[in-house]
Amino acid sequence: LFRQRTGYSPMQFLMKIRMERAKQLLHQPLTIQQVASSVGFSDPLYFSKQFKKWFGIPPSKYKK
Repeated sequence: LFRQRTGYSPMQFLMKIRMERAKQLLHQPLTIQQVASSVGFSDPLYFSKQFKKWFGIPPSKYKK
């Protein structure tokens, strides 16, 4: 039912919300590690991989 209404599984939807918030935070003067932590990732490397998977570019490039 959730997938029918949103087009995402619950986990994908949560990841989408986290990644969208990360994009907003990357416009702030925060480090990648701080952004990762703010959106619920304890490992900045894993966050970077997930960000690149969602948006096609690493967060460091997006930040620039």
